[in-house]
Amino acid sequence: MQRPHVSRLRRRIAILAAAATAVALSPAARSAAAPADPTVDGMFDVGGHELYLTCRGSGSPTVLYLHGAVFDPDVVPHRNALGIRRHLEEHTRVCLYDRRNVGRSETVDAIQQPKDMVRDLENLLEAAQVDPPFVLLGASFGGTLAHVYAAEHPDDVVGLVMLDSMVPDMLDIERYWPVKDERFKSLHRDDMFSTPERISHWKVLKHGSRYAGDEPAVPLTYALAGQDPWDQSGHDEWDARIMGIIHGYVDRWSPGRTVTLDTPHFMEVEVPEEIAGLVLDVIARADR
Repeated sequence: MQRPHVSRLRRRIAILAAAATAVALSPAARSAAAPADPTVDGMFDVGGHELYLTCRGSGSPTVLYLHGAVFDPDVVPHRNALGIRRHLEEHTRVCLYDRRNVGRSETVDAIQQPKDMVRDLENLLEAAQVDPPFVLLGASFGGTLAHVYAAEHPDDVVGLVMLDSMVPDMLDIERYWPVKDERFKSLHRDDMFSTPERISHWKVLKHGSRYAGDEPAVPLTYALAGQDPWDQSGHDEWDARIMGIIHGYVDRWSPGRTVTLDTPHFMEVEVPEEIAGLVLDVIARADR
């Protein structure tokens, strides 16, 4: 049986969250060069294995959904965002995909490194001819990947929405968790060898930390899950610092803002319309 705080951390390392008020997409944000057939649904070779991608809607920027971590091999993670896409596809193009080893994508018999996740996404977008600009919608652990992808592709990304995500700055206060079994680092071997994705979340956070303070000059909205507060872990030192860590991270974006929703951490299927509204707001701010 997992200890209570390990269970809480696992929930944090998992899938989703966000929200707010819908805004109209400005005409200038729409692309006159949208692809003739923007619909995509299939498998694409990304270098020896295939990933599943589905896109609907038309226009620009393309909203790219990066799902959270997957611990149940029966989960098809891109499906978490189908409701969000239904609210967005009349405004712009929306693409969802499953990372290697999960959902409808193929399995690779190897440990993943952070660079593998980024390379898979780069190759997938190229193979499917999905062109920038992108607004990244990163859910939980997917927000950490969105941070890395945006930092490494600053010319391709015009905005981000992070849904109750882990951010690299959290490593600065990881020491306030118990040494064994509850820190990001203490879980990384189990993440690599026992979970479907076979990726160390600690390694991805470490990889992302190299870009701290060098985020691209694009807008970010970070959505907090009001029903699963980050500052109620039961560890006083962590709880006293974590919200400052999150707000400090958000403040480095251009502009950055936080919103709090009365929802649990796992919220894509709970509040898809609000999440779509957050995305549209970022698109509008990116166009100014």
